Amino acid sequence: KQQVEDGAHVIDVNVDDGMIDGVPAMEKFIKMAVTEPDVSKVPFMIDSSKFEIVEAGLKWCQGKPIINSISLKPGKAEFIRHAKLVKKHGAAVVVMAFDENGQAATCSEKVRICKLSYDILVNEVRFPPEDIVFDPNILTIATGLEEHNNYGVDFI
Repeated sequence: KQQVEDGAHVIDVNVDDGMIDGVPAMEKFIKMAVTEPDVSKVPFMIDSSKFEIVEAGLKWCQGKPIINSISLKPGKAEFIRHAKLVKKHGAAVVVMAFDENGQAATCSEKVRICKLSYDILVNEVRFPPEDIVFDPNILTIATGLEEHNNYGVDFI
């Protein structure tokens, strides 16, 4: 509630923790949060690296949540399955610049993966383009390793 009173436009909900059973924790939190008028007036960002936790949050959200995130990391078929479920619930989605080979490091890899993701979402899943947000990921900079020298520039 305090976050909304302080001006938050979105409430990020993440229950990823090794000591927590994420699915019931997400369900419990979302069920409580949607009953609070001062909290539920802003969208929830359902944030998890485990899609079963995202699904648990989607089942109980009202309005238009934002899912953080999906990627091509588990493969195209799973990406499409996740995207269709997100679309079914009317949610927006954050797409990470990952594919089966890992996280995009160079500018060209980021563009390639984001474009491929966009094309799949819009042309195959029929996901509304206005509901897609890309997170091209910034990698660690100033590590002293020569191969990392361009990470900041590649992000921009």
